[in-house]
Amino acid sequence: MLQLIKFFTNNRSGILFVFLELVAFGFIINSHSYHHSKYLNTANAISGTILKKSQNIQDYFTLSSQNKELIRENEFLKNQLEKKINESTNKTASPIDNISKYNFVAAKIISNSYYKRNNILTIDKGSKDSIKPNMGVILSNGIIGITLNTSTHFTTVLSLLNSQTRINAKMKKSHHFGSLEWNGNDFSHVQLFDLPIQAKIQKGDTIISGGKSLIFPEGIPIGIIESYSVRDKAYQNINIKLFADFSALNYVYVVKNRRSAEQIQLEQESNNE
Repeated sequence: MLQLIKFFTNNRSGILFVFLELVAFGFIINSHSYHHSKYLNTANAISGTILKKSQNIQDYFTLSSQNKELIRENEFLKNQLEKKINESTNKTASPIDNISKYNFVAAKIISNSYYKRNNILTIDKGSKDSIKPNMGVILSNGIIGITLNTSTHFTTVLSLLNSQTRINAKMKKSHHFGSLEWNGNDFSHVQLFDLPIQAKIQKGDTIISGGKSLIFPEGIPIGIIESYSVRDKAYQNINIKLFADFSALNYVYVVKNRRSAEQIQLEQESNNE
């Protein structure tokens, strides 16, 4: 306390000068509208800059949570869109029939390989999230694979880049179908086999999911035709440049077909007759 008193005593002239300068500055600002407006503008600019810098720092440290929130929002929008599409095509159906056929569950890839012949991925959703084997895994711009095995919190996925994967796909323009497979050479390309010779193929045309299975909805973009060849004068094979980059996968969506059990049961009963 004595040191503080001594400081003010020794510097009383300088302190008094600063005090009087501040008082004079205050009088000038309050008595002249021009100076007052300049002061407010400067103060707002400084405080705005400080707040912006502070928000940028805060945003940087919350990027992960923001990203997760965007994923959840996208998941909700996908489910709502699927519901609206279903309702528009079933306007005369009963309310129970208007329940969306597909649900989409967002998941993060925690393990990924794309350079092997038989690649497997792992996602951070499992049986507690109602994930089961044989569900589709997609992006908005591609098919990623099919769920394989599940635990409580995790699921392995049979990648599209796997010699065991076979997926129904078709040409967007002509609707000719084929079997989507991977030859193991390049993770950015897959092949569509056994298209009929009647199919008119053009480079740059889009390949989409065929919708002839319980796993994937119809119309998911897969890639574009890069080249093609004729086999046995009856079939054509297509080389496809994928839209999805398998070397940079982060978040994906698991496709849950809410009517698959009903369809499977009906088909089994029909086969047993």
